[in-house]
Amino acid sequence: MEDPTTCKVSPEDVFIALFAIFFGASHVGTALSMGPDIAKAGIAATKVFKIIEQPSQINAIEIDNDSKKKRISVENIKGKIEFRNVWFRYPTRTDDFVLKGLNLTINPNESVALVGESGCGKSTFVNMMMRFYDPNFGEIFLDDINIKDINLHDLRKVVSLVMQEPSIFNYSILENILYGKLNASNAEVMEVANRANCMEFIEKQDVGTGIDETPTNLLKEMEGNQGPIVKMIGQKKFDEEVAVLKLLVAQAEKKGDF
Repeated sequence: MEDPTTCKVSPEDVFIALFAIFFGASHVGTALSMGPDIAKAGIAATKVFKIIEQPSQINAIEIDNDSKKKRISVENIKGKIEFRNVWFRYPTRTDDFVLKGLNLTINPNESVALVGESGCGKSTFVNMMMRFYDPNFGEIFLDDINIKDINLHDLRKVVSLVMQEPSIFNYSILENILYGKLNASNAEVMEVANRANCMEFIEKQDVGTGIDETPTNLLKEMEGNQGPIVKMIGQKKFDEEVAVLKLLVAQAEKKGDF
């Protein structure tokens, strides 16, 4: 073993040791300062996972795997809605019933308005019709079929809900419309856009495609993308648009605009 009295330490080794101590202490202090935040993150994560792992009383996936559920479609639904002695209170407000023995029948082709002050149960009526919640007591029927016996996705496909303040996702208008029916064709998208009276709004939007909008270039783009365009608007409409563009091109050529 080497005698400490004869051990020689170079200045470089001293500086290396000092810097190691300084930087080590600095990083330990930085790590310890994050301790409270790490503890808060752990508590928050526990709460989040507790919510995620909480079993849902209305599980769409499990319900749809039940072959005993009745399948329905828009074509075979008449539209009779009936609430029979429905009592309901929200899970977060168990001391206050929103619906107290509601009995209501809406016959096919009837238009019904629910009027009342905030909190009286107007939105709750629709939420329960789409089975976002189930009644605590009582039953709800669609065409004399208890909605609990209907395939959940089928039920929500035949009942349309338009919120007072709808959420728009940060995607194209087409993609937002497709959220209502993922397998919808382009023709169906155009039809619902027309029914919703939003085609004028859509056509006025500056989509920023960077396409030269002269008649000559538009005609070229139309003919170059004939397949997808025909699929979207139909052959007849496509031929009409092309004919109009050809007329505009001819008029531009007469004026000397090429």
